[in-house]
Parts: sequence; C-alpha cells; structure tokens
Amino acid sequence: MIYLILAILFSTGVFVAMRLFEKFKLDNHQALMWNYVFATGTGFVVCEKFDTLPQLVAEPWFGLSFITGFWFIFTYLLMAASTQRSGVTVTSLSSKISVVLPILAGVIFFSESLNLVATIGIVLALVALVLVVGGKKDSGNVNKNWLLPILIFFGTGTGDILMKITEQQHTCGDMGFMIAFIYFVALVFGIIIVVSDIIRGKSKWQWKNSIGGIMLGVINYFSTYCVYNAMRYFDNVVLFPIYNIGVVSLTAVIGWLAFKEKLTWKNYLGLAIAIIAVILIAFRTEVVR
Repeated sequence: MIYLILAILFSTGVFVAMRLFEKFKLDNHQALMWNYVFATGTGFVVCEKFDTLPQLVAEPWFGLSFITGFWFIFTYLLMAASTQRSGVTVTSLSSKISVVLPILAGVIFFSESLNLVATIGIVLALVALVLVVGGKKDSGNVNKNWLLPILIFFGTGTGDILMKITEQQHTCGDMGFMIAFIYFVALVFGIIIVVSDIIRGKSKWQWKNSIGGIMLGVINYFSTYCVYNAMRYFDNVVLFPIYNIGVVSLTAVIGWLAFKEKLTWKNYLGLAIAIIAVILIAFRTEVVR
C-alpha cells in the first residue's frame, strides 16, 4: 500500500512541478533536459544490473527503448505546455484517462477481451475528457484550451502502449536498467533540443533551470519506480483505477488550493464521470493467455 500511496504523491508532484516552471519563469526545454539528467542518474544509481555494450545492443528491448525515450520527452514537452496553459487538473485528467487507449490496443493487438461494463467505461471516459477540456471559461485562443490536452491524451496513451510492448520483451530481470536507459535516450533528445534552441537564439543558457530539473527528475524517476513496485502487490485491475483516481483527485485539489484554478460545473461533472469511468474500465476481463 505504501508504494501505491507514494506513486500517487510522486505522480501528482510531476504535474505540480511543471506548473511551477511558469511561476519561476523556467525554460521548459532546459528544465526538462535537466529532469532527464537526474532521472537517468537516479536510475543508474539504484538499478542492480548493468549491461555491457554488447549485452545492451543484444537486448530485445534495445530498439524500442529509442522510440520510447523519444516519446517520453515529446509527451513531457506537451504536458509542460498544457499544465501552464490549460491548468494542472485538465492536464492530469487528460493523461490519466488515456488508459482507454492501451486497453483498446490490448483488445485489438494483444488478444485481450473486453466486457460490456468496461466498454461503457471507455465511452464515459471520452465524454469526461470533452467536459473537462471544453468546460473552461478562461479561453483566449481556443487551441490553448483543448488542443494540448487532446494531444496529451493520445500521446500518453501511445506511451503506455510502447511501455507495454517493451515490458513484454523479457525485461523481468533488468527492468531497472531498461528504465534508466530509456531516460538516457530521452536525455539525448533533450540535449539536442536545448542546443538547437540556443544556436537559433530562441533561448539563453540559464543555470536556474537545473533547479527545476532536479526537482522534476527525482520526482519523475520515483513516480515510475513506485508504480512498478506497486505492481508487485496489486493486480492491474485494482492498481490503476485507484492510482488514476488518486492522481486526478489530488491534482484537482492542489490546482484549486495552490494555483486558484477555477472549475465550472462541466469540469466538476467531467471529474465525477472520469472517476466512474476508470472504475468501470477496471472490470475488463482477464487477458487471454
């Protein structure tokens, strides 16, 4: 239970940390790059198994790690922008109800079965997304309100699918090393983005961004670490509904208390429907083996 509670707290901390980037005028790209510096470092420090270069290249997940690492930083860039423009609650909800995508992928590509109750949950989750994203009143440019959260919905769901595919590649003995290497791949892409920004004159190097990166990097790694450890003690149908509900609810409270985010009745209705949807999705049947 402690790992599940910590997973909820750390995952909520990811959204709050990115919200603070705006408050302290941090450069998103540089802060995210530093995030992966410390997430990678933390991963290699705590992992128990290290591959030599020939062993690494021979790993069944080696090729997928590059796609997954790129997708990590791509999604986090979207999340940082959306958290600042659309708010903590909307961004968190968009990422969490994206659980419908790996479930659909499981049915279509991994021969998993889906019952009627879970199907209703998927439909309700999409309704909730429309209500929460489309219900905010602080609109200037419409794209700022709905485009980024929608992209995060599909981006996070795709990332979950990639992780599921990668996890199936015989990673039981070296999951920690694999996660650290994926963070390292994301770091490489982050360095390329930051160097490109500086060369093109879009930003200047500022050491203060490393502070935000340290905070996000440590939180980011331990969020993943706690989720994986929680999987050892809970079935997925129990873990993920509680985890998603916990993160969405906690970010909503923090967004309201700390950042004075205003929610309309549509937002509240969407949050309520989202909680119901995630619970219903949990009632999908066991994977066909």
